Amino acid sequence: MKRLLIAAVIVASVPAEAECYLRMTSDITPSQIWGVPTDVQRLVSPTLKGSRCVLRYRLNVNGEWRSIEGTATARTEEQACATAADLKTASVLGEVVREKVRAGQEMICSDIPDIQVRAVQVGETVWESETDVHRVPAERAYFLYKGTQCRMFSERNNRNGNLYTYQGVICRENSNPNSRWRVVDKY
Repeated sequence: MKRLLIAAVIVASVPAEAECYLRMTSDITPSQIWGVPTDVQRLVSPTLKGSRCVLRYRLNVNGEWRSIEGTATARTEEQACATAADLKTASVLGEVVREKVRAGQEMICSDIPDIQVRAVQVGETVWESETDVHRVPAERAYFLYKGTQCRMFSERNNRNGNLYTYQGVICRENSNPNSRWRVVDKY
């Protein structure tokens, strides 16, 4: 009976749905960053001394979307999340620039789903970083359309051995800075 109780406690303490990944830390210089952090996901948990905040967001580094994660503990939730959002203390999941990757590695398990660039459809609600940024620098900028923040994107698909490049427009669903985006056009 004692062994059954110990096994039950061990199984109960392991997260059932948590995804695990290897995190490598790296330095990011401001010249490599295109734009601001987007698609912020936040996981806050209480601690004995306050709150622990895990922020995962997407950042365009050298033209590629990267998942960034920052973790911090503070007395209040707001302080912890503000510290976790600091790019100087955040970690890039994977290599950003090979010569800048430090030797530190850490296994992380999290319930926050990872966002990947993928093919999208008109009318679909997506995170901003699920679409790739436009390759032409002049068309990367945000613009307002009928009072809504929008931006252009490009998408490359391989179909029947042919490479197709699509362009499109996504617009923010509401004025909340962490809101999702709607695909309004793709051509």
